[in-house]
Amino acid sequence: MSKLKAVVVGVSNYYISGVDNLPFCKNDVDLFSNTLQKGLKLDKNDIIRCGDFGDVKIEDFIEALSQIASSIDNTDTLIFYFSGHGTTQDDAHYLVFSDGIVSTQEIIKLLESVPNRSKIIFLDCCKSGNFSVSNTPYFNIEKTVEEFQGKGYAVFSSSKAGQYSYGHSEKPISVFTSFLCDAILDKNLIRKGKLTLNDIQKLVSLYLEIWNKRNPDEQQHPIFRANMGGTIFFDVEDYEPFYTSNIYIEHDKYIIYKVEPVHNGVTKRYAVKTILKEPLSIEEMGDLSLKIKEEIKDAEIYSNEITQKLFTGKLANIVWVYFGRDESDIINGNFICHTTWVDDTQNKEQWYRINNEDTFMINGVHINIHSYYEHLKIFTNENRASKDKVLFETKEILTDMLTLAEKAISLYNEYRNEVFTEMELFDKLESVIPKIEDSFLLSTDLAIPPDEINDWFNTCLALFGTIHDFTLYYNKKYQGQRTEQNRKACMEMAVRSYYTDLQELKVLENKINN
Repeated sequence: MSKLKAVVVGVSNYYISGVDNLPFCKNDVDLFSNTLQKGLKLDKNDIIRCGDFGDVKIEDFIEALSQIASSIDNTDTLIFYFSGHGTTQDDAHYLVFSDGIVSTQEIIKLLESVPNRSKIIFLDCCKSGNFSVSNTPYFNIEKTVEEFQGKGYAVFSSSKAGQYSYGHSEKPISVFTSFLCDAILDKNLIRKGKLTLNDIQKLVSLYLEIWNKRNPDEQQHPIFRANMGGTIFFDVEDYEPFYTSNIYIEHDKYIIYKVEPVHNGVTKRYAVKTILKEPLSIEEMGDLSLKIKEEIKDAEIYSNEITQKLFTGKLANIVWVYFGRDESDIINGNFICHTTWVDDTQNKEQWYRINNEDTFMINGVHINIHSYYEHLKIFTNENRASKDKVLFETKEILTDMLTLAEKAISLYNEYRNEVFTEMELFDKLESVIPKIEDSFLLSTDLAIPPDEINDWFNTCLALFGTIHDFTLYYNKKYQGQRTEQNRKACMEMAVRSYYTDLQELKVLENKINN
């Protein structure tokens, strides 16, 4: 089982000529270590602390890294945190220890060589943005999404290459560490029991943006770079997903296969997916729909606690019944027809309106014939490919799309790091956007999957759509349609959706592989 392990370093005392002591750094060690235990659920024994009394010599630091490297598993996540002086010499950045300096880039390289899955490096020191990461992640068709997501390292530093990092004016700790710990402990960032590195980084950046406006003489702009696929999802709370029950009833002539809760506002609504065991006339399906309505109108099926509390004990106001011939129809959403029943609290004139020759009333039942049903069923059967073929062709596109997505995100991060301007981002993405568009176009022409991988396939398509959204915001064709702030907000939402889609795809992929 994978674990989180950490090396937490804070250097307060210095014995180097001309280097002042930083009393608050040992406080940073204590605060950050406690935050890791409370916020990310690290075991105290999995945290190596250096600097509780202020001194951290280079040999102490090397010993801590050796200790963690010898105990870490290849599935573990390693966190390295440093608070202290940082300096630049000959355009290279160095972390300053009590008795000397060590190249920041060499430390990153050393941590990269540790044989574990994920590394996160937090640098709280002056000029700490003066570092680079090696390449952007590449998705290999032979790999799984699980092997891709979170694999690699990320570096989050407190300031740009030419900026100082400051102690907090109101607390005996540093500014960056204060905000970093606040973000890790923020319960509002937790979704389904998980906290992401992306959300932590974004919230810290927001806190510092506000700090800079209030403290114009002590500005520090955080820098984030990574060569890992996706982001890291930390399990920080016990999470039990809301269990949505189902009704499955088999009769002589039909099967109530699935009852889906589609409650809305103050209206209790169900969509009933039904398999016909034998052919029925339209009139018979209309009569059957009323019988099914009576069977399920007092059902208690919900998708969340809010609707459960609101509707428990109440009868359904609206029931739709969808008729198919087999389980494949249900999975693919292809139905012969569907009927609508509403109670007297609803606007029947609206729900029972006749729009065309395929909608009509029979014996008080509103029926909507799906005239495309037979054609779609034939088309689906004729164009359905084998599992292996669909998996291979979809993963070919996935290989390109994930690699391109990470390239686009990396460029966007450098724009957010203020390494280049927004106009330069437009220029740099000119070579990436057409490739995303080409791959997305290929995804629209994939063969129809067999039912057993239908969910995985559709999740891939959703992920492709999210990645394609990247092309909408920094595409010169649409440059005049949004403000700079709107482009940032839209891109941030798209990146978060990308990480969420990737996580969902990983879960479904594991189900297929198992």
